[in-house]
Amino acid sequence: MKISPNEYIHPEDKAALDNLMTIPLLPACVKAFIKLYPEHFLYGMNMAQKIRLGPEQLTEIYGFLPPICESLGIGEPEFYLEMSPVPNAYTYGDTRIFLTVTSGLIEYLEKEEIRAVLAHECGHIACHHVLYHTMANILINYGAQVFGPLALAYKPVILALLYWQRRSELSADRAAVVVMEDHQPVVDTMIRLAGGPKSITGKVNIELYIKQAEAYDKLIDESIWDRILQGVAIMNADHPFLAVRTREIMKWSQSDHMQRILKCIREDETAPKCPVCGKALKENWKFCRSCGTKIQ
Repeated sequence: MKISPNEYIHPEDKAALDNLMTIPLLPACVKAFIKLYPEHFLYGMNMAQKIRLGPEQLTEIYGFLPPICESLGIGEPEFYLEMSPVPNAYTYGDTRIFLTVTSGLIEYLEKEEIRAVLAHECGHIACHHVLYHTMANILINYGAQVFGPLALAYKPVILALLYWQRRSELSADRAAVVVMEDHQPVVDTMIRLAGGPKSITGKVNIELYIKQAEAYDKLIDESIWDRILQGVAIMNADHPFLAVRTREIMKWSQSDHMQRILKCIREDETAPKCPVCGKALKENWKFCRSCGTKIQ
């Protein structure tokens, strides 16, 4: 059952994107990016430097992807494995979307945690985050070379993109919970990335860890100076702090909204299916309302 991204987009993601759209320089920046952005260049570099995963290439890794894409109602991105000891995954592109995982991520995480990471990345695709993520990355890394002296003029745009990108990660975390139908693998992944091997982090008290996020919020709420310092600390980051992400996942997972989504998914999984299109049927239907097939 495909769940609309509107059901799990974080309100701060939507608000930050709405604000982003009001920046006077953004339309010019987008036009320049689309004109200059060499998507085929990235494709060539991926094909030459990484291993493309597929039905006949490292299927034990590739096999995670198709069910996730089906759950989110998206087409499969090109899927690559990259040599790096750092556990990481990222998604770039626009008309051609590339999802890359590092060897460090595959070696370090358990299977369910790898699925959670891939569901998070595919959540970005479902929420249409990828173009702006790619813009932010290229402007940060190559803006000076591409735009020369004009690069300084784009700094406010970059900071606004990063501010939004941090909020967009919260939506992708929610997408991962929807795909996994459980918050625990997503939370476990956050704990692993924050603290290390499962032999250690398996004993972490989640409630106490979440209280760290509450202490962080209290710090920036009670002192203007601390708010400024923490703002400077995160202004160039593209992800929120892990304790904050974990707290947001737990809060949303316990909400009535998330419980309704899970109920719909589970009802769909147990419902009889149309023999032609495979969509769920209800008992009193004489015809499939998706494809029109007569039900015997």
